[in-house]
Amino acid sequence: MKRTLSLIVVGAIVMSFAVRAAEFDVGKADLHERMTYHRAIDAAVWAMPLMNFKFYRDSLVKNGVGPNDIGFNSKLQDWRFQTATPNNTTPYIHAHWNLDKGPIVVEMPASEDGVGIFGTIMDAWQRPLEDVGAKGRDKGAGAKYLLVPPGYDGKLLPNALVYEQETNNGFAVLRPILPGGATDENMAKATALTKKIRIYPLAEAGNPPKSKYVDVYGKMLEMTPKMDGSIYRQIHDMINEEVVLDRDLAMMGLLARIGIKKGEAYQPSAELQAMFDKAGPEALEYMINQYHRAGINPWMWEGKKWSSLVPEPGSRETEWRYEFPSYYDYHARGALYYAIITSIKNYGTATFYLDLAETPDGEWLDGSKTYKLVMPPDVPVENFWSVTTYDLMTASYLRNIDKSTIDSTMQEVEKNEDGSVTIYFGPEPEKGKEGNWLRTDPERRFFLLARFYGPKPELYGDNFELNNIELVE
Repeated sequence: MKRTLSLIVVGAIVMSFAVRAAEFDVGKADLHERMTYHRAIDAAVWAMPLMNFKFYRDSLVKNGVGPNDIGFNSKLQDWRFQTATPNNTTPYIHAHWNLDKGPIVVEMPASEDGVGIFGTIMDAWQRPLEDVGAKGRDKGAGAKYLLVPPGYDGKLLPNALVYEQETNNGFAVLRPILPGGATDENMAKATALTKKIRIYPLAEAGNPPKSKYVDVYGKMLEMTPKMDGSIYRQIHDMINEEVVLDRDLAMMGLLARIGIKKGEAYQPSAELQAMFDKAGPEALEYMINQYHRAGINPWMWEGKKWSSLVPEPGSRETEWRYEFPSYYDYHARGALYYAIITSIKNYGTATFYLDLAETPDGEWLDGSKTYKLVMPPDVPVENFWSVTTYDLMTASYLRNIDKSTIDSTMQEVEKNEDGSVTIYFGPEPEKGKEGNWLRTDPERRFFLLARFYGPKPELYGDNFELNNIELVE
C-alpha cells in the first residue's frame, strides 16, 4: 500500500507539469514544478563525487582497463586526460574494483631505484580509505591492503592491512614520485614499478592471477561528468548499482520525488526531462560559484585571490567526507568534487594546492585576455612547485592545448634577476617569453592551481605569499 501511494504521489507531481517541455521556464512554473526543479539541482550537487567515480570508471573500461586492471601512462598525460584538475608533471596510474564477489587485495610494491608511488584508495563516493605508497601508510616499504565489505567476518590475509569499504565499488588514483622530474629514465623506472602493483580477489590470494596493465597514454579519457540533462540517468544507474548509506536515506526520498528510485525503471516524462536539461547546468554553475567565489574555500592571504583547495571546515576534521557529528555538508562536498578527482586522507603532508579563478577586482579569468603571474623566489618546497591552467566549466585541461603547466624544474623557464618567475597566460605568447607562456582558449574561461610538492612549514607562515594575477594591457 505504501508503495502504491508513493507512486501516486510521484505520478501526480510529474503529471502536474503544465508547460511544454521545450519551453520550460522556472519563472513561469507552478509550485510543484519549481520544487521538482530545485530538487533536481540539489540531487546533482549531492551526487557529484559519485558521478566523478562513474565517469572515471566507465572511461577506463571503454579504454580497456577493467576491474582489477592497472591503467598507466608510459609518457606524461596530455589534454586527452579529461578529469578534474589532474597534473601533468607525473604520470597517473588508475585502478578500480568491486566487492560484489568478496574482498579485494591491493598490493603495493616497495619503492626502488629512487622512485616511489603515492596515492589514495577510495570508495565510490571518493571517501579516502587510506593513503598508500611512499608518502602513505606503508612509507614505501610496500604492503598488501585488504578491502572488505561492512560486517565481513571471513578469513583475512596474513600481514595485510585491513580496511572496511562501505560501497560496492572502489578505486585508486596513484602517481609515481620522480625525483629529478619526468626524464626518460625516470619514466621507464615508473612504468617498471607500476607493473608490480597487483589487484586480485582475496579468494585467489593463494595463487593470484596475473594482473593486466594497460597503457592509456594518448587515449581519449572522457572522465568529466557531463552536467546536462543526461546526468540524471547516470545518477539513477549508479543508485541501482550501489548500496544506500544511512546518511543518504533522506536524499533517496528527494530522488524518489523526481522519479529516481532504486529498483525501478528510469522513465522521465518529456516535461520532467526538460527540467533536468536546465537543472544539470544550473547545478554545475552553483558548484563553480561555491568553489571559486563563495568563500567556502578559505582565502589564503588577505587581499589575494588565492584560496585553499578544499572547503573548510571538513577536510582534515572529517577526512574529506564532510560528515560531521550533527550534519552532512554535501553542498561543500559537491563543490569540492567538481574540482578534484582524488581525495587525500592526510592532506598537506606530501602536497599542498591553491586555487585562483579571478582577477583582483573579481572578474573571471578570460581566455581571450593576457595575464601575468610573478612567482616569488625561493618558494618553500622540498621538491618543486607548478602552476597549471584548467577550463572553468570542466575543471579539466583546456582541450587541444598541449602545454598547460609550468614548473620550477623546467629548463626552458627563464628566471628574473631576483629568482622570481613571471608566467604569462593568453591566446598568444608575449614576444620572447614563449618558454614562460601557457596558451589559453579565447572562447573559454579558465582557472589556475598552484601545486607545492614537499611543502615546508614556511609555506603556511607569515613571511610567504603568492601574488595576484595581473592583466597585461
